[in-house]
Amino acid sequence: MADTDLNASDLVVTITEALAVGHDNGSTNNLDFAQTYTHTYTGILNTSKRIIKLANTNLTQIAAFDTTTAGGAFVRADVRYIRVTNLDGTDALQVGLDDGSVGSAASDAGYVSVAPNSSIIFTGTTVEGDSLGSTLDQAASLNAKGVANHQLEVFIASV
Repeated sequence: MADTDLNASDLVVTITEALAVGHDNGSTNNLDFAQTYTHTYTGILNTSKRIIKLANTNLTQIAAFDTTTAGGAFVRADVRYIRVTNLDGTDALQVGLDDGSVGSAASDAGYVSVAPNSSIIFTGTTVEGDSLGSTLDQAASLNAKGVANHQLEVFIASV
């Protein structure tokens, strides 16, 4: 029988910022603010990459996290990298991790606005949404909210 085991690999993420600010005096000596940041996530064995079209403007779960893979959930402790890209060219997208108490007073969720044609990266599955910030809670889901037919891409890498 053939060996079908997969071997873990490194996920290398590179963020490049390119900005050169010119002078009003006609000088060609621009101020360079360019920067490249590279981070390697080791031991990656499982990935998921999906394009999702939101059906309406309701908050929509786009990934679930748990202690097992039951029901298609990602194992929370194994997730190393999450990227959500807003594929819409006009409208912002709300994205956040939620601890599972959605709508209750005990809910801890951290939501941010992702500009059109932009991405957000999470490097774990913990969240704190209240003002105390004393402890981080384990997220149960990754959620998004946008306009009807809003498209986004989600990429998740885990060990």
